[in-house]
Amino acid sequence: MNSLKNKFITIINNIGLKQKLNITYIILIVIPIIIMTAVYYKISSDIIIKNAEDSSLKIVKNNNNLINLKLNKIVESSDAITLDNDLYDIVHDYKESSGSQLIALDKKINSILFKYFNNSDIYSSHIITSYYNFGSGEIPIPKNYFYTSKLYKIAQESNGSLTWVPTYKFTDVYNSNELEDMDIEYRYLFSAVKIINNLNRDNIRFDDLDENTEKPLLIINFKPNLFKDIVESDIQYKESQYFIFSSMGDIVYSTNASDLATKKKPMWLEEIAENKSGKIKKDIDGKKMIICYDTIESTGWVSAVVIPVDSILIELASMRYFILFLGIILIILASICASFISKSITRPIDKLLVAIKKMGEGKFSTKVQVNRNDEIGNLIKKFNEMDDKISTLIEENYISSIREKEAIIMSLNIQLNPHFLYNTLNIINWIAIENNEKEISKMIISLSSMLRYTAHNNEEISDFKKDLEWLKKYIYIMQNRFENKFNVFYEIDEDVEFYKVPKLFLQPFVENSIIHGFSMIDSGGSLKITGRLEGEMVYFSVEDNGRGMDNKRIKEVMETNTDNIGIRNVNNRIKLIYGDKYGVTIQSEINRGTRITINLPKSEKTKKSILIQ
Repeated sequence: MNSLKNKFITIINNIGLKQKLNITYIILIVIPIIIMTAVYYKISSDIIIKNAEDSSLKIVKNNNNLINLKLNKIVESSDAITLDNDLYDIVHDYKESSGSQLIALDKKINSILFKYFNNSDIYSSHIITSYYNFGSGEIPIPKNYFYTSKLYKIAQESNGSLTWVPTYKFTDVYNSNELEDMDIEYRYLFSAVKIINNLNRDNIRFDDLDENTEKPLLIINFKPNLFKDIVESDIQYKESQYFIFSSMGDIVYSTNASDLATKKKPMWLEEIAENKSGKIKKDIDGKKMIICYDTIESTGWVSAVVIPVDSILIELASMRYFILFLGIILIILASICASFISKSITRPIDKLLVAIKKMGEGKFSTKVQVNRNDEIGNLIKKFNEMDDKISTLIEENYISSIREKEAIIMSLNIQLNPHFLYNTLNIINWIAIENNEKEISKMIISLSSMLRYTAHNNEEISDFKKDLEWLKKYIYIMQNRFENKFNVFYEIDEDVEFYKVPKLFLQPFVENSIIHGFSMIDSGGSLKITGRLEGEMVYFSVEDNGRGMDNKRIKEVMETNTDNIGIRNVNNRIKLIYGDKYGVTIQSEINRGTRITINLPKSEKTKKSILIQ
């Protein structure tokens, strides 16, 4: 997570100011406009869809009320016909008759049927018996096939109740090839069927027809136009479909004529059949659809309108284009304003960068014209002031450099040639040998070796082993100088010997212990030098049992006292080379001694060497 964050910050830091301003403009202006437009469109869409759902469901319910009204009249008429005395007499008193007598009976029954079923929605009405099919002549019901038909089976199962039969193909329901060739006006019908088990007698009571009396069957046929006339004028949306179907999936009516008399059972049919009335949203063939449905009470059939959401939102198209156009205009205007503001910020900064580049090429006294008092104006003013100061400092530094070079030349003129110095020490050494002064000879050899180490080794960093050899020679000379008033002990880890250290970094501390620490004693001084590794650190220490010093004196040694400039220089060198967390610490007690600790990093690479790379 942190690495991704760092990469993001790096990318942002490497983008130009103008690009950053443009990105900020996009975030603060363009994105909110897009979001507001999308939200407004979404809210508008939801409101329109909600209104469409409510209005469509209301239309379906109103249509069902009209259908119920029409079909309930049929139910009432089917009950009313059982009260008809003429029909009772014909059915109850029927005896085998000739053809002419049956035709006369047909006329009577036709007039009875017309009295009860004269509604324009009814296509035909019939009373079927084994000896004759009475009723309307618009559609021939084949006597030989009727008692094996689906209609008869449904009527038997209903046991005297009026039962509604979903739309069927007339020629299929009777399974008669003869009907296929007949000119029939309506091949698709839906029907109501009922076996008449009892009839009214003398307007007093219902008499069940006895076993010897054949129970006639009432059929009322309807054209699907009954639904079409009610439904189609209320279809509001393009590509919408209106269905009326039974709970078993039989299509009673559909705006798609090819669906009539078919059986379909979509996944959502069971859901809406259970809930009776309402609205649902479904994905059908990859399209979002709204289904508003309601149950016809008289039949148990369900009316449903299936509306594509896209058809509902088509009226939003013009609004969508207007919103898009308005959004583009706002973005263009905002872009012009943002570009103007961006240039007013970046143009003076670009001029400042050109001036800085010239300064980097050594062309000083480069002024940038400024005529503004904001933050950028103040920045340019400060740059101009800095340019003046740098020009002044360069001039002063140039004069100082000339004087320094003159001083170096003078210093070189008075320096001794190191080769001459070594030859001179060699002559003194031979004189000491001739006079049998072995200690003096040994001291001269040590001094010569020390001079050679310091004169020919110009590196800032050296192996600790070489530095320790030089230090031992120095201590040997100091021991002879102070007539062995102190002893030296070394505790050095072998791993430390080849570790890189600042050259001569222990010498000032050893000198401080010998000259100041042992100044009040004649003998018994102890000087301990240690070097050890601990974790990722290397620790060196110089410890004596001299007179010690208080905290005030320690502060003077580390900060202000010019007599101990070597100690402060070592501390400063270490911090410059390795960093501020490394350096020198001093612990001391009066008359108990002093312990000086130097901590360095374990890595052989130094801050200085890394900078050079």
